[in-house]
Amino acid sequence: MIRPEHAAQLANLELIAKEIVEGFLTGLHRSPFQGFSVEFSEYRPYQAGESLERVDWRVFARSERLYVRRYEEETNLQAYLLLDTSGSMRYPIGVTHTKLDYAIFLGAALAYLLIQQRDAVGLYAFDEKIHTYLPSRSRRSWLRRLFLALEPFRGAPPLPRLTLLPEVLHHIAERLRRRSLLLLLSDGFTPQPESFWRALARLRYQGHEILFLRIWDEKTEKRFELPLEPLRLIDIESRQEVKIHPLEMQAIYQNYFQKWENDFLTFCRKNLIDWVMIDREGDFFEPLRSYLIKRARLL
Repeated sequence: MIRPEHAAQLANLELIAKEIVEGFLTGLHRSPFQGFSVEFSEYRPYQAGESLERVDWRVFARSERLYVRRYEEETNLQAYLLLDTSGSMRYPIGVTHTKLDYAIFLGAALAYLLIQQRDAVGLYAFDEKIHTYLPSRSRRSWLRRLFLALEPFRGAPPLPRLTLLPEVLHHIAERLRRRSLLLLLSDGFTPQPESFWRALARLRYQGHEILFLRIWDEKTEKRFELPLEPLRLIDIESRQEVKIHPLEMQAIYQNYFQKWENDFLTFCRKNLIDWVMIDREGDFFEPLRSYLIKRARLL
């Protein structure tokens, strides 16, 4: 499977998405999940009491089993990529790919998979506010429009753009009218975690399905592995500075993170929200597999 650092070397986002998905499908067929169907299901078993007019008799002639053709509204999902483009997503600096780059590669692959399955996909890209919106469409030609919308954020320089997840998610909740699958691509860093959780709960209450794909630099942002010397840390979003020594802060940081993670995991279980922890240096297999599992539950 293509790695994020290799994807970063390719100029064409459409090619990146195709390479990721084809590598994923090859890996899926060789994995313990062999047989997991990613094909569009056109039929479903006949259920007693249904009109026989819906039975596909040609399929019956071949299989001697009763199947009915699914109507489009039974099979097609409406999905949205919720892409966080804030300052913290443009970290680390001076590497082959940032968290935002990884999110773009993964988002492009998800869009490719969605439309391949005849599902509709749209886009909300945001930081302090929603600045890019595309409605959900299922046409193959729509992919190019999505890729063109994502392309300007590749290699985006660090900017003081705040992460206002609660406000943005509430705004999205007000705009969505149809039940949707929401694929949130973000590091989840926000100064108001409880408000963020309430916004997610509101979306679930409205009937939307959520898969939170949390993307971060695991080495520094989870394990807090920094040079063992006095450091001056600068917040990308607010430009605030603080002087620390990693030896003094590592245990405090890790304890705080562990508590946050436990609390959030409890919240997600209670509200039936799926989430995946993603290292920006990791491969794309687990996020894409989690998406397919989520989609299969909705059929």
